[in-house]
Amino acid sequence: MIRNFVRIGGKRIFPLPLISIVQTDGSFSRRGGAACAFLVRNQGGDQVLAKRLTLSDARTSTETEWASVYHGLSAAVELDQECIGLENDCLSVVAGLLGKAKMKQEYAQYYHYKIMKTAGYTGWTGIRWIPRGLNRADALFDGYR
Repeated sequence: MIRNFVRIGGKRIFPLPLISIVQTDGSFSRRGGAACAFLVRNQGGDQVLAKRLTLSDARTSTETEWASVYHGLSAAVELDQECIGLENDCLSVVAGLLGKAKMKQEYAQYYHYKIMKTAGYTGWTGIRWIPRGLNRADALFDGYR
């Protein structure tokens, strides 16, 4: 069962009836390097961007997940998406953004700050956990790993 989005920032308290969906994912391999990927779908459901970025300084898979949320949200803001629903399959990242998990790692604190600051520029931003099988951003790593 997929839950509703939980607000993490923005100028509005409640979302608009239609929101842009941003699915994000991270990938880390000691031999293959680190990367993040994200898909942005506009309010009508049309995919407007699909991108994979190489991360030169990431050291763990969780760090790549944090980076994916930040880069996906930033891309949606650059595309003038007003109301954004973030979806990610890393429970610790989602819990960290909802204030339900302690973030001991410096990278988590850094990305948390950047994500919350960026979300503040939007009309409304929320996040929810989704199962890995529903995260279409994962497909952007095909042939990469």
